[in-house]
Amino acid sequence: MGQYTIYHCHSNRSLLDSCTGYKEYADRVSELGYKALALTEHGNAYNWVEKKMYINSKGLKYIHGVECYLTASLGEKVRDNYHTILLAKNYEGVKEINLLIDKSTQPDHRYYKPRITFEEFFNISDNVIKISACLASPLNKYPKDVQKQIAEKSAVLKQELANKVAELEKQKSDQKAMIKWFKQFDDFEEEELPWVINGCIPGDSYLHYIEAQIDKLKQYHDNLLEEVQLMNVTARETFYKLLETYDYYEIQPHDFPEQKRYNEFLYAASKQTGKPLIAGTDTHSIDYYKAECRSILQKAKRIEYADEDKFDLTLKTYEELVEMFRVQNCDIPFDVILQAIENTNVMADSVTDFKLDTSVKYPKLYDNEEEVLKKRIFDKLHEKIDAGIIKKKKIPEYVKRIKEEMRVFKKINMIGFMLFMSELVCWCWENGIPVGPCRGSVGGSTVAYITDIIDVDPVIWNTIFSRFANEDREEVGDIDLDISPDQRELVYNHIIESFGYDKTAYILAIGTVSDKGTIDEIGRALDIPLDEVAHIKEMYSAYKDTIESTGKRIKEIEDMIHFDEIKQADKESEYYGLRRDYENKITEHDKAIKHMNDLKDNQYRKLFYYFDGINGTPVSQSIHPAGIVVSPVTLPDNYGTFWNDGKRIMCINMEEIHDGAGLVKYDLLGLKNLEIIRKCYEYAGLPYPKSHQINWNDKKVWNDIVLCPAGVFQFESPYAYEMLKNYGPQCINDLSMINASLRPSGASYRDRLLAGETNKNPSPLIDELLKDNRGFLIFQEDTIKFLQNICGLSGSAADNVRRAIGRKQMDRLQKALPDILNGYCKMSSQPREIAEKEARAFLQIIEDSANYQFGYNHSTGYSMIGYMCAFCRYYYPEEFIAAYLNCANNTDDILMGTELAKIKNIEIKNIKFRKSGAEYTVDKANHALYKGIASIKFCNAQIADDLLELATNQYNNFTEVLADVNTKTSVNSRQLTILIGLNYFEEFGKNQYLMQVSEIYDKFALCKIISKKKMESLGLTEYLMKKYAGKETASQYRDLDNTGLIAELSNRLENKAMSVIDQVKFEKEYLQYVVYVNPKVNQCFYVVTDYKTFKEVRKPYCVLHNIKTGEDVKARVTSIKVYQDNPFGEFSILKVPHFTKKKKKKCVNGTWQETDELENILDEYEVIK
Repeated sequence: MGQYTIYHCHSNRSLLDSCTGYKEYADRVSELGYKALALTEHGNAYNWVEKKMYINSKGLKYIHGVECYLTASLGEKVRDNYHTILLAKNYEGVKEINLLIDKSTQPDHRYYKPRITFEEFFNISDNVIKISACLASPLNKYPKDVQKQIAEKSAVLKQELANKVAELEKQKSDQKAMIKWFKQFDDFEEEELPWVINGCIPGDSYLHYIEAQIDKLKQYHDNLLEEVQLMNVTARETFYKLLETYDYYEIQPHDFPEQKRYNEFLYAASKQTGKPLIAGTDTHSIDYYKAECRSILQKAKRIEYADEDKFDLTLKTYEELVEMFRVQNCDIPFDVILQAIENTNVMADSVTDFKLDTSVKYPKLYDNEEEVLKKRIFDKLHEKIDAGIIKKKKIPEYVKRIKEEMRVFKKINMIGFMLFMSELVCWCWENGIPVGPCRGSVGGSTVAYITDIIDVDPVIWNTIFSRFANEDREEVGDIDLDISPDQRELVYNHIIESFGYDKTAYILAIGTVSDKGTIDEIGRALDIPLDEVAHIKEMYSAYKDTIESTGKRIKEIEDMIHFDEIKQADKESEYYGLRRDYENKITEHDKAIKHMNDLKDNQYRKLFYYFDGINGTPVSQSIHPAGIVVSPVTLPDNYGTFWNDGKRIMCINMEEIHDGAGLVKYDLLGLKNLEIIRKCYEYAGLPYPKSHQINWNDKKVWNDIVLCPAGVFQFESPYAYEMLKNYGPQCINDLSMINASLRPSGASYRDRLLAGETNKNPSPLIDELLKDNRGFLIFQEDTIKFLQNICGLSGSAADNVRRAIGRKQMDRLQKALPDILNGYCKMSSQPREIAEKEARAFLQIIEDSANYQFGYNHSTGYSMIGYMCAFCRYYYPEEFIAAYLNCANNTDDILMGTELAKIKNIEIKNIKFRKSGAEYTVDKANHALYKGIASIKFCNAQIADDLLELATNQYNNFTEVLADVNTKTSVNSRQLTILIGLNYFEEFGKNQYLMQVSEIYDKFALCKIISKKKMESLGLTEYLMKKYAGKETASQYRDLDNTGLIAELSNRLENKAMSVIDQVKFEKEYLQYVVYVNPKVNQCFYVVTDYKTFKEVRKPYCVLHNIKTGEDVKARVTSIKVYQDNPFGEFSILKVPHFTKKKKKKCVNGTWQETDELENILDEYEVIK
């Protein structure tokens, strides 16, 4: 069986040009027993590190490469973009290719595609193998393109000449042109006149002048044509230089006339230059199925490649490749073709593979980083002591922890990392950029607290260091920072400015087509109607959601400790509800799978034939939303970068950076709640507080936190808020426990925890350890505390055992078991036999719970943010709500902020001319807010600023306002209509009246002439026209007094407002909520502002807006008969004498149980409209 090397190959990282993953290629090539593989994506090297790691893991040599684009010149924007294969001969070649990719993506190089110039290509070193690629190679296209350009430019020049000569010929008989020519000689002496000098009459002299101009023009164009023809000479020189620069000429086996001619040309060129031929396959798919999927995806994306559908671009074995060349039957000796195939192996043998440097690479700030960090710790520790933040009696504890942590940091090479993080976070605080208390396990580091990386004091909050840094494992340091979303760019820019563009870069993210997106794409390619595609997606989503949700619930129940009892439970058992729930979920699960299979295999078989081959295919690249890399080595050459929207981005993703490159990423995550807290304190005129300045045990705050979910970080969803309210937290750890239990992994203890139970453990020793958790094993750090504080293991050993249990590595647990048992027995007052039994029992609990344990270090920091939100909400309600609404991302946020304002009795005043700005503003004295214009649909900050510029102007009427709005602001007609409808200009009249005035203004403000034929359609009379027109003709009125006409028409209007229903609809559309009130109306009248139905459409859930008070009441209809007798819908007006209160029900262990919470039942009402 013969071998060859596949070197011209595209995976799905050649975005939208393949549906085959690189692992599929590597697996197949390894299976065939080949020795090497190159993946040459179009213009990029995305994910090359993970490609190399996987290809090497299959026993193959990795060849680093790219199919780049060449252009003749950057001077002229020509879409030539010739293809060329570049392969790295060694690691220096890898770096050179990476730099070329970076250069090709820079704005001055990119034109439709990332490109390098011919000149840059000629200067590539011998460390890179240069291969001529496919039919899009400059060896095939460049001569044709040059001839085409010469022909096109020549044709343009000839046409230009013909046009200009024609113009000059016309001037011969153009009297005006002739007179103008004569006028230039008015001041000449007679003997100086051209017709006197030439001895002819003046008219002939003018004709001689025109002929001379024509001759001069022809000579000029002849010179230009000569220059164009010289392109042939330059192109010939360039072409021969291209021939000399390539190391191999690539022939391909496609049975296509142009390919055959090109192969034969390359054979002739090879004989002339001595450059060897090499057999390329231009592989795009692993097999015919993936080739079909590629075609479907490209058809959906409207991508077409000329004649490519005639090519077989699937991966070929050696024998298949030989046969393809045989069928192609080029006029090339077949032994030459066989040698070209063998040359793929010759080329591969010339490549030296290289090892990835996976060692950890922290950016280096100082030569003496340890000394600098120690001094920083010393200085900041004493700052905290002097400020009373750290009590003197606690100093020995802090010093002990600092020494131990510094020992570990030094051992695992994290000194510089901690120093950098401290300097970065301190810079943030110094520049008004608050950072969250902590994110992740770093919350356990005392050094991180002392040096201000975090604001969680491990001594106070009992967080665990070994969860963050384990001396037995040297891993890349990982500290994530939470900052306000609107300040992230400031921090990124600071990092880049500090370390330079070559040592910093954003991180690659590859976007893939989702499952529903896949259905869209295939439907588009198969010309399935859009409504039918939507129906397919709806069915698919319904079945998928049911399969996933029921599957998750089935697993939750199966993972419960008492699962065997649940399966056997009878009606008298406390587990009977769970048994019923389990059985129902299995039935639902199986039914959904059956429906899904029918959808795929029968109803839409053709569509789903392509589904698996396209679903998950990479289709786009972007920037990872959180991270930036900072490196001690240059990134463009060592790891590859590219440019997009002015930002340099790594060619490798987050996992490659960590596992394959050993680079350090700095995750800066935008957390909206921090922005809310920051703005709240800004509005209150107070500095952002540190943790030691906050009373974490304020009973008023803890009692207020359950009033509503708005703004309480992590508890804003209905489900989370329900749990928060039921539990009634009174400390930060309570928030952490609730947060852990609301996750799917908390199902095994959730109901007992929320019911107020205290769990009993195998011994009082363990009960005491877990007393803050009411006896429940919830956090990963609880396991570490058990192994460290009770069993006597070191922090690192305890974390290692925790990890081993979590990963089901029982051999590692068994190895540590003697030490665990001995340590526990020493701490226990029980006899050895009993103590050992207790320890084993708790280890089993740890093992059973390992998959659901939560991070205590992380949760503490995040619970502190939740409390800070509640603290601000209680003590600075106006400022907090203004900040919350100004940070709103969607309609739900606006509705929740508005609801909070109602709960806090804070009036949100409607937008008002002369008062409202872009954002919500605080009116503290009146316990109110002014709504911001930028929060209104279709409006923005710019128009708010523009309108505030008019605030001090005096206006006699609305027409004068309209004149300024039209001439002095950027407000468009739609925005103006919205503002009028929302009563922004109410000082000038009611909204319907003002809209009519605006319509009159639009008709007549700039009108100076009115046709008599159009008078009636414009609502004008002869009386008005005679009164306000300065001039009358037979068919028109002219010179209108616009101001007078508009004023009289406006005065004839009735000053009235929109109807109730129209106003409510308008507010719902543009405010996203309703503010309308009419105090004169009876209190029992409501307008329906939200209307939803579920399975039973005759039992709607709705929100009723009280017209008199503005209060919103949530209610539902429970009686089908009541609804059938009095049907209603959204925006109906109802008269409701009262609501019936009824206890809500919720599902507990599979059965519906009443709760103490009441809901409003709509069982007596009258539909008014």
